[in-house]
Amino acid sequence: LGSSAVYVPCPLRVEPGFLNMSFDEGGPEFSTEKELVDRYQTDPTNGLTSARAEKKLEEDGKNELYKPPRPSLLTLFIAQLCGFIIILLIIAALASILVNATGSKKDDALSYTTGMAIFVIVLLNAGIAAYTENQAGGALEALAKMSQPSIRVIRDGKETAVDTTTVVQGDIVLLETGDVVPADLRLIEATDVKVAEMCLTGEPDDVSKNAKVKAKSHNKDGPEKLTPENMCFSSCSCTSGKGKGIVVATGMNTRIGEIASHLAGSGTQKKRLGCLPDTSANQTPLQVNVEKLGGKIGVGAIVVCIVVFVIGLILDTRDPDNTDGPSWLYMILIAVTLAVAAIPEGIPLCVTISLSLGSSSMVKEHVLVRKLAAVETLGSASVICSDKTGTLTEGKMTMVHMWAGGVKYDVSGKGFDPEVGGITRSQGNTDANAEVAVKTTLLSGLLCCNTTLSKVRDPDTREEKWEPKGNSSEAPIVVAAKKVGWGTDECAKDYKRIIEVPFSSSRKMMLTAMDVSGRDTLYPGGPKLAPGTNYVAVCKGAPNYIIDICETFIDESGNVGPLTASDKANIMKIVDDYSSQALRVLAIAINPMQSFPFDPQDEDVSTETKFQHCRKELQLVGLVASIDPERDGVKESVQEARGASIRVVMITGDYLKTAVAIAKNITILNDDEGEDAACDCAKLRPGGEYLSEPEIDALTMQTRCFARAKPEDKMEIVHSFQRQGYVCAMTGDGVNDAPALNAADIGVAMGIQGTEVAKGASKMILTDDNFCSIVHAVERGRVIYAGIQKFVAFIMSVHIAEVLQIFVCVVANIPVMRTPLQILFLILVTDLPPSIALGMEPGDKSVLKARPRPKSEPIMLGWMWMSSIVNGAILTLVIIIVYLICLVHFCDGKIFQDDILALDGFEEKLANARTVAFISLVLSENIRAYISRSFDKHCWVNFLGNKDMQKAILAAQFALLVATLLPFFSDKILGLRGIGIGIWGWAVSVVGPVGTLILCELYKIVTQYQVHQYQEMLAREAELKDEEFKEETRKYLAGKKASGDGIKAHDVQITIHEGKQNGISKSDSHGGRAKSGRTSWTKSLCCPFVGSTRMA
Repeated sequence: LGSSAVYVPCPLRVEPGFLNMSFDEGGPEFSTEKELVDRYQTDPTNGLTSARAEKKLEEDGKNELYKPPRPSLLTLFIAQLCGFIIILLIIAALASILVNATGSKKDDALSYTTGMAIFVIVLLNAGIAAYTENQAGGALEALAKMSQPSIRVIRDGKETAVDTTTVVQGDIVLLETGDVVPADLRLIEATDVKVAEMCLTGEPDDVSKNAKVKAKSHNKDGPEKLTPENMCFSSCSCTSGKGKGIVVATGMNTRIGEIASHLAGSGTQKKRLGCLPDTSANQTPLQVNVEKLGGKIGVGAIVVCIVVFVIGLILDTRDPDNTDGPSWLYMILIAVTLAVAAIPEGIPLCVTISLSLGSSSMVKEHVLVRKLAAVETLGSASVICSDKTGTLTEGKMTMVHMWAGGVKYDVSGKGFDPEVGGITRSQGNTDANAEVAVKTTLLSGLLCCNTTLSKVRDPDTREEKWEPKGNSSEAPIVVAAKKVGWGTDECAKDYKRIIEVPFSSSRKMMLTAMDVSGRDTLYPGGPKLAPGTNYVAVCKGAPNYIIDICETFIDESGNVGPLTASDKANIMKIVDDYSSQALRVLAIAINPMQSFPFDPQDEDVSTETKFQHCRKELQLVGLVASIDPERDGVKESVQEARGASIRVVMITGDYLKTAVAIAKNITILNDDEGEDAACDCAKLRPGGEYLSEPEIDALTMQTRCFARAKPEDKMEIVHSFQRQGYVCAMTGDGVNDAPALNAADIGVAMGIQGTEVAKGASKMILTDDNFCSIVHAVERGRVIYAGIQKFVAFIMSVHIAEVLQIFVCVVANIPVMRTPLQILFLILVTDLPPSIALGMEPGDKSVLKARPRPKSEPIMLGWMWMSSIVNGAILTLVIIIVYLICLVHFCDGKIFQDDILALDGFEEKLANARTVAFISLVLSENIRAYISRSFDKHCWVNFLGNKDMQKAILAAQFALLVATLLPFFSDKILGLRGIGIGIWGWAVSVVGPVGTLILCELYKIVTQYQVHQYQEMLAREAELKDEEFKEETRKYLAGKKASGDGIKAHDVQITIHEGKQNGISKSDSHGGRAKSGRTSWTKSLCCPFVGSTRMA
């Protein structure tokens, strides 16, 4: 969830139907009204008694979602202190304080500075991490808000409004237009009820509901419906009609509750140390790698400290400032110094700062990061599973074609803005806004709509935008009509509606009748009306139903002509052509009438009687074809993703034909690809049971378009990709997407049209709802991760150098060249700014042409370790040389500790030598920062390309001057004498950076060879792993087929295809795979690089 409020185990195996409230043949949608009444002990007329309702409320609890308590900020803060590195630092700080408290300087407050400084670092790191974790929002709170405060129910025989949280099983709920369904209902009465289920299914069309009971059948001829027709589900809104239903599930037992339960996992929070929250289940690859790196370094630090401590005891090494003190006490201080030098306490802070700055920069790319470590995960994504509606498409039904008077027309524009686009002839592309056939068709369609279109002001941006109110399927007609001058308000005044027969699933059409008395034409310049015409009835609905009952049609000139059987067949071919393009087609017809054969004001006249009389002698006016169009730029973004070796997969609840058409429009599928690359999700669960994991993997391996997907299907698909070694990103905007958003390696929600539930379950939010922003985020994520690798390698080389320098001093019996406090100052003040600047290094232009990095790839590859060790050794060598020169110069030619301690005034002489070594090290590390901008290119290439690096070096130099020249702070606290070393000391300090520059740049020749070799090896291994995975799948499928089990039994054909796969060539498609093990240490050293982190 991006929040410690809910923990989700991953991978999570979801059983089929986890959102299906059916209980076999006895489920509420298959039960009769009497069976439901008996089961829930209620009365459809009088409802529950108040006493019965109160008792049920006590037994079942409130009708609300369970929300696990979120850890407090203090709890999260304490949890951060349990990390291995942090514990080591705390131990080092305590050891420093205790040793000084028992030593000769126990009364000197400055002697405790080192321990206190370490504690400050620890608290700072923990505070930042806890604050970031606490900022995450919870999806469950958003789910709980998706309801209205009260609803009308029948209790004690009376209609009454009750709080939705007090609704119980057995309550009789009364629904009407505008109500939000308070719980899962089984309808027992329904009059033209339509419900918006987009929050559950992701599909924009309102769903017709009825009270009919259908027999359950396992052998369905057509596509499976996503929801039963006689069920209304909690949090969905009623868009039209009236209904009465029995509450069959409340709270966590509803469909929306099932989603919440899967967001919350098992419901039992994992604990650390018995009481602290364990957030390990939500860790991204970066967090895991940082933790593993810290653990390895921590173990190494302990080993080094023990070795040096033992050597010091053997050599009887004593404190220069207290020669009478015991050797073991001084060696404890040296061990603390080594621990501080070895433990990279700056890495967590640098990672946090780098990701924070990176997430801030991603806002410019319209990406809002909810969890900092997720920045890098999207950069490693090798599969993007995207919802169709509202993500790849506009989420707004738009008219794109129409047929009228025997002529085909195109409709341009997207969305609901009628001021954009117009009507043109398909042949010739001439303006047709004023043509009679066009205006007549759109006016007729508008007169048969209840949807209105008006401008509203956005409360956030204060900008005005066009917005329809009403049925989503009518919005395209209303918008297109406005384009040719027909407004909803004006038409409602000019054409008074007398009769309305709502759409029903049995009639397959809607009918209205308007008063046109006194008119000679339908509108000025429009089709002529017969003398005496007082009314015009308009029918709008399914083309096959309406065309079948039409007797005439209106041609392009507005004249009425006969509609023959041949004409009808030709028109149906046009309907089929539109349907094959995944367009939703409606037919529109009119019936001019002199009078009604009934009194329209007579309430005793049934709706069916009105319909049957008004639909006679219909004149076909035209056809309108609409679609939810793809977003601008999506096609190009899909192609860019393919170029980055990222597979884009569309998962939608729409029908297969519609899904394939959209997928081809945006190039997810190629025009010549057939059903092998697309499938109905029913193939995943033939007979209601999911296929085995290898069988599902065989399907997902070759499929890039999944249709009729349920929420649990999306999770199965995501887990299948994860089993194959892909880093899976999932985009979505509805409640139905929340479980998959949470299960994916990274969930990306839509910011504008996305529900709060989806946003709460995601780790990233696209503020412009544009799929194109994902590709920009991928690029930025790769650049940020590459920067993190650079500064981690830089910091590690610095720590290695620190450890080696102290180790050499102890073993060689040379005075240790710096104190723990000086090391902390070096690492956190003079080294930290350049490290952060490395994390902000501009990316290589070719970063999107590289493969996604493997999921199991550590931050520090083997070749990076080798580079850090060599560079650390180089840094140690030059600084030791500088230090020895200074010891000879300032300590009268003495370099060993016993000889120096015998000198008069050795404290100042030793401090001078240490100061020159300190200055030389700072300068050398600043040079190393420039060298570290690229692993394989020389530092003078685009030397000033990173403006932040110039600022960081200036900050580091200022800190150096403060540390060496500021009175009291430099000499009393840090023990440095910048003035005492004179010009000679400052001049000698330059030897270090010059030597570092020459030797480190020479070593890059080796690194360049390693980069090239590693890329070639990675490509070879990726192809080999892919072949191994295919072969394993083939063997499994062959075994299942031979045994007559599995696929054959379910009559599902799955084949493994060779060659080009998923729209990506074989050589480019597997860089993100990490199916089997890690690359060996030897190979990583010899050919050590991955394409996605080409650092330039």
